[in-house]
Amino acid sequence: MILNQPGRRHYDVIILGSGPAGITTALELSKDSSLDVAVIESGVLEPHPTIQTLAGVQLHGDLPDDYFPMHTQRCFGGSSTIWGGYCAVLEKRAFTAQTWPIPYQEINRWYPAAARILELPDDAYRQPTVAIEGTSELVYKPFYVSPPVRFNKKYHSFFLHHPRVDLILGTTGFRLLTQERTVTALELRDSLAPRLSPTLVSADTFVLACGGVGNPRMLQLSDIVDPMPVGRGLMEHPHLYAVAEMYLDRDRLPVGAEEDPYLVHALQLSDSYCIDKGVLSFSADFNQRQMTPTVLLGKRREMLHTPVTIRAEIAPDFRNSVRDSDQRNYLGAPLPRVDFHYRYRDLARESWHLFGKALLRSGLGRPSVLQPDFKLHDGGHLMGTTRMGLSSADSVVDSDCRVHTTDNLYVAGSSVFPAGGASNPTYTIVAMALRLGAHLASTSGGNAHG
Repeated sequence: MILNQPGRRHYDVIILGSGPAGITTALELSKDSSLDVAVIESGVLEPHPTIQTLAGVQLHGDLPDDYFPMHTQRCFGGSSTIWGGYCAVLEKRAFTAQTWPIPYQEINRWYPAAARILELPDDAYRQPTVAIEGTSELVYKPFYVSPPVRFNKKYHSFFLHHPRVDLILGTTGFRLLTQERTVTALELRDSLAPRLSPTLVSADTFVLACGGVGNPRMLQLSDIVDPMPVGRGLMEHPHLYAVAEMYLDRDRLPVGAEEDPYLVHALQLSDSYCIDKGVLSFSADFNQRQMTPTVLLGKRREMLHTPVTIRAEIAPDFRNSVRDSDQRNYLGAPLPRVDFHYRYRDLARESWHLFGKALLRSGLGRPSVLQPDFKLHDGGHLMGTTRMGLSSADSVVDSDCRVHTTDNLYVAGSSVFPAGGASNPTYTIVAMALRLGAHLASTSGGNAHG
């Protein structure tokens, strides 16, 4: 049902946030017909200007002033209402390098179901990368483009008619109440009536699905912090648009002759090459629209001449963080302060240099120099602020996405990513949310621990 206040005082599982992570977790939980589930969203069915101000932050560093207005939506469907649809599986390197505390197969087995939710072709998981003949240093790794799926449109009927899954709109989660290791209740505020008294709703299990800023903020506002690095290690994907050019031998590329509107072509440094050279994942987009005669390896041939957009990975840096600011929103909660600096320019030059050398060695093509005054742009991908790990000393959630210091609080979304690769995160967010939902559904009352 779709409600404006909780239909029950107690649920088996409460999910805070109705973006791709929250809705996907609810979909998987709904397969267990015995569970009462609530998805709580501060926004309403359509964007509301007053509620949208709850997404405000105090910015310090490299992110532009319009970053959060551009990438954040406080409404049913969350960021899916504005995303561009780019999807790619996460690089295996993040797992083989032991950055993630789970094996790659733990995510990989959920990609087929995630592809169905996002309406991606089977190749999105069956053939995420393609080897290029004559080189082990480069791979073809395209981005598959979802229509894009708007979760609010696709799943409105699901929530409207499901008897045991409630979507509660216009209701803001203010803080979690705890007793020792157990979260006992969630304090709620009416998003449009701040003077109304708060209400409490309880559950056996709670899931935070509020995004890369909202998830750590809820932990901080609820004093669920020490000794964990909550809000630290914020990551983004730097984008460098049209910063170089490539000539590519089209006959050597494992791509079709026709343009596919649901496919973005890209070459990427292979995982083994990144590990060998000690660099992070690095992807270079290309298109097939411009052919020109040129000389490559002493032979004149028709070549693909393409501008390059780079999508790249940065390492977590605990100086990049989310914490309290000195301002408050109209509900009385402190606005988050977001400190973020890319610190990527030197690595961008090094990575492009390695990419260019690999491209020349392969005989596949040749690159131009990188523009010396290139600008770093954001991708709208906030990751790593409640990172997954084995210890509360350097992470926030365990391999099941449970907050280390609690028995019944979990986190969904890219905030759990300990490494983000160079792949847009939504595909992996949905895969991880399916995994979390199945884990919770497999346990009594949704409580998987304790």
